[in-house]
Amino acid sequence: MSAWARLEDAQMRPMGRLVRRYRTSGENLHWHITGVRKGMGTVEVTYLPSNGTLTVLVHNNRRGTWAGRAYDRLAQKIEKKLSS
Repeated sequence: MSAWARLEDAQMRPMGRLVRRYRTSGENLHWHITGVRKGMGTVEVTYLPSNGTLTVLVHNNRRGTWAGRAYDRLAQKIEKKLSS
């Protein structure tokens, strides 16, 4: 994900329990991928290890000029990696 973020002129930040274990519970791992320029938006990635669920999404209030299209490209890239 971090390599993809750099190619997309964005940055990846771990969130939730990856950063502050005491603030969140549960096993899910969560990242925000944000554009480096203001207004690009935020792609959110959540992984649940127990069942292998990976979710890539953009909330409507974080769509921005880039994230609204970029999340689909990331989901396709991950899906392709997993199927090969």
